[in-house]
Order: sequence, then C-alpha cells, then structure tokens
Amino acid sequence: ELMKLIPLTNKEPGCLRYQMHINVGTEYDNYMVENPRLYMFYEIWRSREDWDKHMEMPYLKAWFEKSKEVCEKIDLFIWEAVDLPTNPVFRGGENPDPKEKYTLLALVDVKEGCEDRAWKEMLALVPYTHTEPGCIEYTMHVNLDMDTMARNYRKIMFYENWYNFKVWKEDHMKAEYLVRWFNFAPQVTEKIDLTGWKMIDFELTPTGKEK
Repeated sequence: ELMKLIPLTNKEPGCLRYQMHINVGTEYDNYMVENPRLYMFYEIWRSREDWDKHMEMPYLKAWFEKSKEVCEKIDLFIWEAVDLPTNPVFRGGENPDPKEKYTLLALVDVKEGCEDRAWKEMLALVPYTHTEPGCIEYTMHVNLDMDTMARNYRKIMFYENWYNFKVWKEDHMKAEYLVRWFNFAPQVTEKIDLTGWKMIDFELTPTGKEK
C-alpha cells in the first residue's frame, strides 16, 4: 500500500522529491538487514501550501484511514534544508550501485541554552563532509513548527546518502573532525540518534508503469 503512494505523489505539481526508505542497521552485522516494520519518506515540496494540498489528496486520506489498521503510529515532521555554499562532488571511481548505496538519518536534540554553539558546530561539519570521496548527499535541516513554521533550533536533522556502508562507517564516522564533534557533542546535545536506511528503488517507465 505504501508503494502505491509513490507514483501518485510524484505526479503532483508541487512535489520535487518523494523517496521511500526501509529501515536497516548501522553495524556490519545488520546494515543489510531490512526491518519491514519501519519505513521513512524523505519529501521535498515546492512550498508549505503544496504539502498542505498533498495532505488533502483523496488517495492520501484513504491511506491514512487504512493505516489505522496496519500501523502502530505515523510521525510527521517538517524540516527546512539549510542553504550552504558547498555541495558534495562524488569522487569515487564508479557510479554508485543502488543496491549498495547507504542512507543515514541523524536526529540531534540540542540542550536548552546551547542552540547557538551547537548550530555553529554542526554547520562546520557540512563542508568537511562534502569533500569526502564517498559522500553523495549530506543535507542539514532545522525543524519547523507544524503550525507556525517557526524554526526550532533544538531539533536538527542530517539526511545523508553514501556510496556504500563502508565509506560511511569507516571513512566518515572515523574522520578526525567528526570524532572531535562526537566527543564534544555531549556538552551541547541531549541525544543523537543515528538510523540506517535503504532507499527503495522505484522507477516509472514513460507510460507511467513501474519497472
């Protein structure tokens, strides 16, 4: 049922990106083990108004009604991508194999009163990460209030795509600048949750049918 949402949502004019992921582990013994009870959608919309229209679509309302029977809960968050002057330039040899590509979601809860210091420290991680050979995508986000759209600097999210699990685990997580951040982080953060994901490969043919 979740897969059915993808082509319908991608046809909406305000949808810029809509990708479905399935949860996997963050260690060598489980990074390929899929958890069929946990999914994540990474969505980019042209505007808040476009997302609001999406939420009123009959097919989506039907899904939410049906979800009451098959889902324990659905969490919705709105994030603003932080616009920075650097971008990752993939420097690996071959194009990434979709089956090997690894997605990481980092959720950071910042301590009250530490918002400014934590923000500056995390901003500094982005250009360093963008230079790593295995980095395909690394985007920092700040949480927005669902009603007022005000920024909440106490909740930060990083959406990351890597060439494969190994470059994330060995090259990125052991990079000197990142080790330094994680050693410092307890001073300004309440917790950092790292979850692994595998992007579900979904393509449509020119006729609109799934490959």
